[in-house]
Amino acid sequence: MPVVESRIDTVTLYQQGARVTRLLTLDCPGGRAPAELEIPRLPLALFDPTVRVRVLATGDGADLTATNVRVGLWLPPREAPLETVDQAALRTLRQQVRTVESHIRQSQWETGVFADITVPPRPKPEQGKPPPASPLGARMALEQFTHEGIQTRLAETRALTDQLRKLREEVAVLEQRLAQASTARQVTAGDLYKSVHVQLRHTGAALSRASLSVEYFVPGARWAPSYQCRLTRDCRQMELVMRAVIGQHSGEDWSGVKLVLSTAAPLSWTELPELSSIRIGRAQPPPPARAGFRPPPQGAASLFSDFDRDRQTLLRALPSPSPFPIPNLHAPSDLESLAPPVHSDPDAFMSESMDDEAEKERLPAPSMEVYAERASSMDAMEEMYDAAPVVSAGPMAPPPPAPRLQAPGASAAPARRSKELSKKADRGGPGYGAGPTQAGLEAVVFTHLRLAPASDGAHRNRLQPMDARRFYLETLARFQVEVTFDVMSAVSEAEARAQRMASTSLPGGTSDVRSASSRFDFSYTAEATVDVPSDGVFHSVALGARTGDASVLYVAVPREDSNVYRQAEVQNPLPAPMLAGPAEVYVGGEYVLSTTLPTVAPRGNFKLGLGVEQAIRCARNTRFREQRSGSKIVATTELWHDLTIDLANNLDRDITCEVRERIPQPATDAEVVVEEGTVTPAWEPYTQQERGAKALEGGRRWRLTVPAHQTQQLSAQYVVKLYANNELEGGNRREA
Repeated sequence: MPVVESRIDTVTLYQQGARVTRLLTLDCPGGRAPAELEIPRLPLALFDPTVRVRVLATGDGADLTATNVRVGLWLPPREAPLETVDQAALRTLRQQVRTVESHIRQSQWETGVFADITVPPRPKPEQGKPPPASPLGARMALEQFTHEGIQTRLAETRALTDQLRKLREEVAVLEQRLAQASTARQVTAGDLYKSVHVQLRHTGAALSRASLSVEYFVPGARWAPSYQCRLTRDCRQMELVMRAVIGQHSGEDWSGVKLVLSTAAPLSWTELPELSSIRIGRAQPPPPARAGFRPPPQGAASLFSDFDRDRQTLLRALPSPSPFPIPNLHAPSDLESLAPPVHSDPDAFMSESMDDEAEKERLPAPSMEVYAERASSMDAMEEMYDAAPVVSAGPMAPPPPAPRLQAPGASAAPARRSKELSKKADRGGPGYGAGPTQAGLEAVVFTHLRLAPASDGAHRNRLQPMDARRFYLETLARFQVEVTFDVMSAVSEAEARAQRMASTSLPGGTSDVRSASSRFDFSYTAEATVDVPSDGVFHSVALGARTGDASVLYVAVPREDSNVYRQAEVQNPLPAPMLAGPAEVYVGGEYVLSTTLPTVAPRGNFKLGLGVEQAIRCARNTRFREQRSGSKIVATTELWHDLTIDLANNLDRDITCEVRERIPQPATDAEVVVEEGTVTPAWEPYTQQERGAKALEGGRRWRLTVPAHQTQQLSAQYVVKLYANNELEGGNRREA
């Protein structure tokens, strides 16, 4: 089966999770496509039921179809060669090392014995007698004997030491090869990948090359919008640079990919609405609710009557065989007796297989009854497989049992399951929390269901979910590696690590896109390829820039502050809504401030504060006078207020300025009247409704154009009238 590498082409990032699209090119040297294909190096956290394989392009007249998509495990090629080590030679070398070490110890002991031999001294003379003759010859012979013995043993020790050094080097080389071979067959959880196995159907003309794509969904990815607003010096043009803060922990790095950001919720259950007919006439009872599946046809079991009759006839016609022992399959402690052993030595595995084949030739052939009993035993084995812990040359945690579903129409259980998933999605399903589970997706994804064969009397004509765990172990066993960890736990840990990204806090100032987009879904495409590593850390990625028109308005509220503020009114240049997010504002290439932009509709306008304009000055002066009107008993006191506002424009261009003012408003039960006097130029009411705030009472504003390097004066007058025997609380004068 050929293994074809793929590359990531496009990533569609949703509120939670992403859909990854990979492209690959399949070469067909013989003009025919392979029957089966494997696509390796896929992350462990991908959802198996979401894998889709498509044929994009083929040659003229060739028809290529991808079917039977399955997900397994894959290991990269081992870097160290698997060299076989001669265990007998290693044992012989170790025995030689022990023998040489024994000879060295013997030689050293003999050297010590010779060193302990001393030449006896000359005997002492007796008193009054001459000294005896000295045995010079014997003493010299003994000295020569000890000296030669020591030198011979030292030379032998040196030779044995050199031989021991060489033997130990050879043993170290073989032990290192053995350790490398053992390490090369061992695999860790970080070496595991997933791979897609797909079968290909080729019909029609010969095919030299085909293009395919594989799509899958991975959790553990989030994004939030951010912006840069770059305005010209006159604030007439604006460049909106859209950026995205992206974090992902899917298990694979996105390098040089096309990025599409979406506000949609992935893997959410959606049912199309059914429009009921409207009839004019007598009321009728409502039609019964449509079930999720059609009921099974009547007499479906009779379709297998011919098969059962012929099978029974064949079983009766066959002779009875000799007793054939059936293996004991009751209550296994683990699955080591069921799964094929993982051999570290291929030669030993081949020899055992040959012995098994020879043993099979000597056994009598079982009859169809035995095969029927064995088939029922295999059904029991499959049930025990679902409940037993899965092992592969190491301890394995017991996985949850695979769900068994009936065929569409057999019952409404799958429909109820789908509704339960939809309710979970509304409460916090995919895109709103931890996301769906593998078993939950298998319950509604029909591509992962298989129809039981006719020989399976208990489950035939029913759909059964594929056992992904068994296929995982089968694909892993072909690499002949030593697995010392829980494979299914490693896959579950990768999925949990990716799911934890959903609960990671977004960077400060950013907001979640699901709250900004409401119930409408939009997508944003990056103009260039991007790189996003899989490290669980948020990275800022540039998506593109759009240019739009802008106009600047200078706002002054001299009653509260003498500064004049710049306020740019900008049109959203995006064809989609501009979601709420933080923004950096630049004017004329200089950084001004950081702010938070609101959510703006497509082609909508929004206002952007730019701070104080130092080149425009505003001064407000007031005059107050009090007078009595009338000399009768009922007289009033008039409090006249004159306002003068001077606005000086020191810029090199004309400006449009809005000066906001407010006159006092009497309470509903107060015996006070406020009237406007002469206002030059005329002003208009101002209620601040564009800010979305509470309506302002007594608000007024001037909107005028001030030429460059000129000053314009505004004046207003209002009077407060009250009875002469009353006074205002806090004093009659209203202006400071």
